Amino acid sequence: MHSLLKLKNHLSKYIMVYAVIAIIVGFFTGLHVNVKAHAQLFKTLNLVVIITMIYPMMISLEISRLKSASKSLKQVLIALSMGLIVAPLLAWVLILILRLFLPIPSTLAIGILLATVVPCSSMAIAYTGLSDGNIELATIVVAISFTLAIVTVPLWLKLFASSLHVSISAWLLVKTIIIVVVIPLILGILTHYYLVHKLGTKGYLELKPLFPLVSLLGMFVIIFLIFMEKSQLVYSRLSIVGITLIPIILYYILSLTFLTYFNKWLKIPYEDHMAIIFTSVGKNEGTAMAIALTAGMGLMAIAPAITPIVQIPFLVGYLKVSNRIKKLFNYTEN
Repeated sequence: MHSLLKLKNHLSKYIMVYAVIAIIVGFFTGLHVNVKAHAQLFKTLNLVVIITMIYPMMISLEISRLKSASKSLKQVLIALSMGLIVAPLLAWVLILILRLFLPIPSTLAIGILLATVVPCSSMAIAYTGLSDGNIELATIVVAISFTLAIVTVPLWLKLFASSLHVSISAWLLVKTIIIVVVIPLILGILTHYYLVHKLGTKGYLELKPLFPLVSLLGMFVIIFLIFMEKSQLVYSRLSIVGITLIPIILYYILSLTFLTYFNKWLKIPYEDHMAIIFTSVGKNEGTAMAIALTAGMGLMAIAPAITPIVQIPFLVGYLKVSNRIKKLFNYTEN
């Protein structure tokens, strides 16, 4: 158990390094593998890995804390509005502007939007804790975000695809959300209560840190599979990766800057601000990759696979300057 916990901490610390390794290995593997000849095998493998990655996230969700949302209604609404409404709108505007100057294919553009419309990651809770933020508020936002994503993700993708004159089946999006969010959510909740009943609260808490390990390993495998399956396409258009990074980088710069000063203007306490930042700006790219792969739409999975390379430095960097943020928000230790 201790060695597995050390492995989880190691992978979390160097998540960006392993994400880059997964991209490189997957890319070069794909150049020497006939993916089309084994399409059905990879489709099944993708689904298995997706469930393996998402399911542990759902076990860790503290759904019971949703009852506490009314105590911090203002902060919860800010986090949800930013994460599920403002973030996709910002990405949408950035994509539309950049498409005036850059050759961004429609399916790639939809993938970029997908990378910002998915709910926040459970890692947001860890970032919040490390910054002396409000962990309870972060947990509430994570739980509600995953619940609302069942509606918001397919809605945004359908609207954006329509604006690009790309046909996306509404049923395909709903079915995808059911497969990668709803079913794992239900199984996760049932597993959570079973483990608490079987092992007791103490036993469950001892086991809980290992769930992110499974999700992390699943995410690296998914990144590997995406770039292996799309390597021929990416190789023929290497500029795709560079083009994808531009709106994603702009999204994090603008989101972090705007939300910091917006919350300062609203006089949100520092602890709540950090919970809002990490839960609304940070995204669950594992879920985004799962949706893209299950929907099976060309370049759509590339943006979510690349996003961790950008997201992690920005969020860790924000964590590193938390002392400056404390001064900005006039934070005093209790």
